[in-house]
Amino acid sequence: MKISDSNCQPESAVYGIREIANWLLAYADENDVGLSNMSLNKLVYFIHEYMLVKFSRRISAAKIEAWEHGPVFRELYRSFKKFGDKSITSKASMFDAKLNSVVEVEPKISYHDGLLMREAIDDLLRLPASILRDISHASGSAWSAVWYHEDKTNPGMEITDEIILTSSPQRNFFQ
Repeated sequence: MKISDSNCQPESAVYGIREIANWLLAYADENDVGLSNMSLNKLVYFIHEYMLVKFSRRISAAKIEAWEHGPVFRELYRSFKKFGDKSITSKASMFDAKLNSVVEVEPKISYHDGLLMREAIDDLLRLPASILRDISHASGSAWSAVWYHEDKTNPGMEITDEIILTSSPQRNFFQ
């Protein structure tokens, strides 16, 4: 039985996107899986999508953008672009005003949310980045709705929660 099939509901915490990324990097490391920047962005997107579709819950307030290779969190892309298409070997960090220095973001994901996040990505974790990109590019997906929009402009190419809820074929993964 999946944890999401039980009577347990996810907690209401909203996490920072770097916090989710660092949790995912640690989880991938525990499973001997290396993640590239593209893989990380797609898996974090699938976690966000899962929590939104299955529980009507935003797990992060970070903006999601439709880029050529799929959904991207700009903060994550910038944090890990130095790795190119190689496996990421460090954690995301950010400036801490109290300490006046850059510090590694510590993931404080609740145990229950961690179980749900694992459930969202366990079948996807070992897939190559190109396959994750193909999944995110599926016809009718939120990414394709934004990338192939009908308006003259789409500032920021933002993939909103509303677009995810109305156009994600990945919903079948989560039913």
